[in-house]
Amino acid sequence: MTIQNDHAIVLIDRPAAGLGFLATHRSAAMLKVGNKPLVQIALEELYDVGLRSATIISDGEHNDVLAFVGDGSRWGLKLSHGNARHPFARAKDAGGNDVSLIGVRGDMLRPFGLLEEALRRRDSQNAADIYTALGVTTQCETADDLKHIEWSKVSSTCRLVPCLVADPAMYFQANIMALQGLVPGVRSAGRPAPDDIILGKGSRVLSSHAPAKSVVIGTRCLVEHGVVLGENVIIGNNCIIDGGAVLENCVILDGSYIGKGVVLKDKIVDQSNVYCLSRALGCKIEDRRLFARAA
Repeated sequence: MTIQNDHAIVLIDRPAAGLGFLATHRSAAMLKVGNKPLVQIALEELYDVGLRSATIISDGEHNDVLAFVGDGSRWGLKLSHGNARHPFARAKDAGGNDVSLIGVRGDMLRPFGLLEEALRRRDSQNAADIYTALGVTTQCETADDLKHIEWSKVSSTCRLVPCLVADPAMYFQANIMALQGLVPGVRSAGRPAPDDIILGKGSRVLSSHAPAKSVVIGTRCLVEHGVVLGENVIIGNNCIIDGGAVLENCVILDGSYIGKGVVLKDKIVDQSNVYCLSRALGCKIEDRRLFARAA
C-alpha cells in the first residue's frame, strides 16, 4: 500500500434533512460523537492510515466546519478548501499532478480499519461497493467518481448502524456506543479523572456524588453540588449542570444549561431543545429555569 502521493478529498456537503434541531446551530459534520466532531474523526482517520494532505469540499454552507478545521495543522495534515462545483481544482494544486486521489465522507462514521483496507484493496472492483456504502472511494479520478459517495447514495445503501448518524436516535446510539468502546477509533477528548470519568480542560465537578464510569465531560463545564451523573452521559463544552440535577443515558450538547433538580433519562439536550428517545419526539422548552443556553 503506497500512500506517499495520496491526497484525500473530504466531502462535507450533507444536507440537514432528518437531523431536526441537531442541525439548527451546526453542520452535520460538526455533530460530536464522544465529544468529537465527525469531521475531526474523519481527519484523524486519514492521519492514522498515513495520509498527510486533504481538500475539504463543501457547498458553501458549512462555514462552521471550515473555521474549525482551518489548515489542518493541529492534526498533522495540510488542508485546503474547495467548492463542490470544482472539487478537483484545489486538490490538484495541493497534491500535484501525480497525486492519487481518495474520496472520503467527513460527516459519518466508519468501522475501524475500513479506510486502510480500502486503500490496500483499491484495485478490487468486487469490494468497491462495500467501501462506497461507507463513504470511501479510491477510484477517484474525475468529479463523476465522487458521485459514488454523495450523501443520497450512501444514505440509501449503508446498513451499518450507527455509521450514518442520520437522525437524533442514531446520533444518540452512536454516542452511547462510543462511551461503551463499541465505536473503534473514536477517542474521547479529555483526561481520565480520579473517578475514571473523562474530564475536559477547565471543567469542574463540585458534586460529591461519584459519577458513573461511562461519563465524558467537555471543556469549561461546571457540574454543581448535588448533581447525580448516572451511566452513559456525555456533556459537551461550556455547559452548566445546576444543583440537584440527575442525568442518565443523556447527551448534552455544547453551551447547554440544565436547571436545578431537572431529571433527565434517555434524552438529547441542545440548549432549550430536548429530544426524548422513548417517544422519538423533540420539543423546544422556553422555561429558562429548566433548559437554556449556558451564560
